[in-house]
Amino acid sequence: MNAHRGITMPDHGRMAAQARPATSRQEQRSRRIALTALAAFAAIVFLVNGFMIMTAVQTFTGMAVEGAYERGLTYNQTLEEARAQAKLGWTGEVEFVQAEPAAGKLSFRLQDSAGQPISGAQVEAVMFRPTQQGSDFRVFLTRVGSGLYQVDLDFPAAGLWDAYLAARTDDASYQRRERLLVQ
Repeated sequence: MNAHRGITMPDHGRMAAQARPATSRQEQRSRRIALTALAAFAAIVFLVNGFMIMTAVQTFTGMAVEGAYERGLTYNQTLEEARAQAKLGWTGEVEFVQAEPAAGKLSFRLQDSAGQPISGAQVEAVMFRPTQQGSDFRVFLTRVGSGLYQVDLDFPAAGLWDAYLAARTDDASYQRRERLLVQ
């Protein structure tokens, strides 16, 4: 301690020298905690990303659409066909009546722009399972009445199915997609 004007003052230099090692240890400990927390966070991120990548690779069933590149090249043609269909003014109504598990009757009613039934069309349906490849199948609907076409369906599995219906006459075509829930 220094004596100055009769007052005893502590020597800050000596106290600072003694306090530094404690502060230095606290700083080192704080740095280690921060680095450990950062490393743990990075490890968790890598583990979660690794799990997600592994799950995606194992559950990927392949390309959802065959010929995706070729279909992309013909997209303008697809847009033109949609405009031509809209210009026709045809309408199609789809109904699925389930008769038993994974089976039922698909009905399709086709009308022109004046509301008159179209009876001379060839109608086919492609049944596509949006969640699983390999179950798709194609059927042709039979005309059973004026503008009414039907087919009995036996599905390989219950669940969601997309029905892509296409009706063609000599001079025009109409397409429609309908989602079906098969129980």
